[in-house]
Amino acid sequence: MKQLIAIFVCVLIPSAACAGRPEGFQQPADTATIQLAPLKQLRKGVDLWPLIANASSPAEQRVNSTLTRLNQRLTKAVQDCDVSARESIKEMGSAAGPHDKVSEDWTRTVEVTMAGPRFLSLVASDELFCGGAHPDNDQMAMVFDMTTGAPVNWITLVAKSAAPSALTDSVADGSTMGALVLPALRKRLVDAADADCKDAFQDPQGFLLWPDAKHETVVAQPFDLPHVVQACANEIDLTIDQARKLGFDESLLTAIQEAHRRLPAAAKH
Repeated sequence: MKQLIAIFVCVLIPSAACAGRPEGFQQPADTATIQLAPLKQLRKGVDLWPLIANASSPAEQRVNSTLTRLNQRLTKAVQDCDVSARESIKEMGSAAGPHDKVSEDWTRTVEVTMAGPRFLSLVASDELFCGGAHPDNDQMAMVFDMTTGAPVNWITLVAKSAAPSALTDSVADGSTMGALVLPALRKRLVDAADADCKDAFQDPQGFLLWPDAKHETVVAQPFDLPHVVQACANEIDLTIDQARKLGFDESLLTAIQEAHRRLPAAAKH
């Protein structure tokens, strides 16, 4: 299974190792394709954040340090969820069904949406039921600027004339996640929404953002909607031209275009 995952990573994310380049070959951090270690799981159905393989530069080491801390936080959150789920099953007694398995109370899938140049983008999608009235779901987007290894500050990647601002809130595993508030993006969301959803969005409305090399887009996901209207949280896939008109920085858009160009044809479909 690990071999299959490694092959998949080589297809999606061309790397020096996959291409057979000499050992020790390096490219500048802002132009290199980033090689990730094979995907690992905390347990079946729960992906861990993948680390950069053979991290040598300070930026790469900083990314791995951040992702390691996030994996530790996920481990604690899943353990706490297990405890709550067991208590809920115990309270239900004979009413607990055959599928009330603590081992399935949390699932997470992690997708690599861009791995250079300049940016590393990872998106985690969680589904969990730790007891209580209803299950829940959540998303996290970790986008790193590989010139520094720090998470992207989206306000710096949008023109000031677009009036960007930020908000933060905690997500399912307890991590604090930042979101971008962009008035023109909220308007686009409301204009495209079904009639039942037009009043669901907050003002200001935050968005999780990440670059998607495969589809050559910037993805915007409504952030922190109340549970009763989470069905309205449809992603917005901004083309390069649409993102440019909204004020997104040209360095980001150029990097996405280059990442898309580097992908093998089979990985673009």
